[in-house]
Parts: sequence; structure tokens; C-alpha cells
Amino acid sequence: MKKILLLLTIVIIIGCSLDTFNSENLASWSINLDLPLFKTDYTIAEMLKDYDELEVEQYQNSNKNIYVFNVSTPHPIDVEDYIIEKDGDLVLPIPVPVPDYELDIPTLPDELDGINFVDVDLTLEVDLDSFNVDLADSVIVNSILLTAMNDDGDTATATITNQDILVDGILVIEDPEELINIRPTSVIINGDITIYPTDQEGEQIGRTIILISKLHAPLELEITETSTFDNDPQKIGLELDDQLFETFTLFTEIDNQMEIGGDLVFLVSPDTMNFEPNSPIIPDTLFSLSILPNQIQTETIELGSEKFDLLADSTYMKAFFSFIGMTDGQGNTIPSRFFTEDSIKVLLYGSAELLIDPQNMGEEE
Repeated sequence: MKKILLLLTIVIIIGCSLDTFNSENLASWSINLDLPLFKTDYTIAEMLKDYDELEVEQYQNSNKNIYVFNVSTPHPIDVEDYIIEKDGDLVLPIPVPVPDYELDIPTLPDELDGINFVDVDLTLEVDLDSFNVDLADSVIVNSILLTAMNDDGDTATATITNQDILVDGILVIEDPEELINIRPTSVIINGDITIYPTDQEGEQIGRTIILISKLHAPLELEITETSTFDNDPQKIGLELDDQLFETFTLFTEIDNQMEIGGDLVFLVSPDTMNFEPNSPIIPDTLFSLSILPNQIQTETIELGSEKFDLLADSTYMKAFFSFIGMTDGQGNTIPSRFFTEDSIKVLLYGSAELLIDPQNMGEEE
């Protein structure tokens, strides 16, 4: 499977020329080095926790491949032995309860917040070739209720009502997006169906109906104003104790082939607990930049000495990404898609002047 590569890299290149050797003054010294300050590599499969159900398929009439969830879960419903009876000329229907069972539905990971599926097919299906309830003219779903619940206690429901299994074996669940978009930890199915036997009295041996739940959910997503990607803090490998930075210019090269963009913010703090949502101490913003959908960009960011003070006082850095999705000509949000061959690449590098006292330098420095 191809993977979408979301590459966030910062490389600092520090260089400045020899200025003076006067012992009473700080001197500008020539330094050439590559110093990785922050580097994180993401693939879409890692962001989606490498779900086994995540597949690739052709997107509609496009020649592009899109990521999609395809999940199929069978569940047997046992039909007890029953007596076919008539009330006058009418055969009495046989009610069959659907005991509670849990449907396994994959969801987007916790790091991705405020992003919703917009095109989901969720069905319950019966393989009519192996359908083994004898003497049935029709098998009607009176009502099947799907109840989803997430860790926050939010619930969402959907129903199947008055559908005949024997028509095509497919029971369509209308508007299942709300079930998916609350990020459920469980989806419980229960209800009842009714078997309408043929015009024949007698004792019937119970059989089994296999209900197969099928989820088809392409990564065609609604990017809202609250859509974010939040990763874990990373330790900063930069020593600035004895160095005085005068100026720093950060250059960015952005190649975004995806239908999503956003604001990328780099936060710093001496304690990882400060990055928690309810922390009384708010991390400092080192810098931020905007990434536009389907664009190639170059940006220049000037960092003052106060930003280096933040680095000197901080141990951890965290990248926080607020998504911007596709819009139409009127500015309305339209679905954004995750195609397998698309990528976001962000390269940050820069040049800085720093002051070093030669008297504090060893002979080999």
C-alpha cells in the first residue's frame, strides 16, 4: 500500500564570518554545521494507527487511488423451532428477536479532531445463496436500532425499518455518518424481524440467519474550523547556554499536493505537562506558518532574540496543525480527500549570527 507522507523537518544551518579577535569584545566566529532541531515523519497509515481494514480503491471516475475503510463483520441470529399456524386462511407470522450484539467500526485516531466523514455506506446484508430459513415467503425487518456511544458519553442512533431481507439481501442504514463521526467506542445493534412463512402449516426446525454488517468509508472528509492534528511533544536537541544569537532568518519550502492545508504552529515548553489541554501554564509559540491546499510556497520568518530565550528555557517542542480544507467559489466547505499519491512536505532551514567570546573557547574550537 502506498502511504501519504506528511514530512515536517527543521534543519538549522548556522554560518557567519570572522569579525574581530579583540579580547575585550565578543567576536563573531565562523561556524558551519547542520543541527536537527525538530524532525517528525508521518505517514497517513501511522496517523490512522495502521488499521488492517484500511484499503485502497479507485476514486469514482478519477484515475487516482483513495484510502478507504472496508469492514465486514458477520453475526449469526438463531431462529428457534416454531409452529406454522393459520388464523383462518392466513398464516401467522413468526417474530424473531435480534439479540444485542456489538458492531466493530473503525474511527479516525484521537490525534485528528474535528474531522468528519461525509460519504459513508453502512449496511446489514444477508447472503441469499446460503439463506437457510425454510418455507419463508418474506423476512421483514420491523425495526433494527443501532446505538453508538463514545468515551465522552455522546450517543447517536440510526434505524432500519420495514425492509424485506428477501428482496436483495441488503438492509440500508440511512445517514450513518453521525454514528461514525462521534468516534464510537461501541455500536450496539438490536431489534426484531418477522418471518412470514409460505402457506403451509406444521412444525418448522429453527435455522440461522447470518447478518453481515458492512462499512465502506472513503477518506473523503469534511474539514471544519475546529479540525486539528495534535502530536506528542518532542525533546529539543539544542544547546544554547553560552551562545548569544543576534539574528535568525528561517526559510521554508512547502510542497503541498494534498487537498488540505492549515496553520502549523510550533510550541515550546520546559515541561510536557504544559501541553495538556487543561494545563494552567500555556506553552510559548516559537513560530507559525500557513500551508495552503494544493500549493508550492516559499516563506521567510524572522526570529528575534526573545525566541532564542524561549529555546534556552525550553526542553520540549510540539507541532500543532489546524486544518484548512477545500472550499467552493463562494467559500463554502467542500469535502477534502486523501489520495494515496499525494503528500505534504515542509522543509525549514535558516541562517543565524551568534556571538561567542573567544576567551571562553578551547584551543580546538
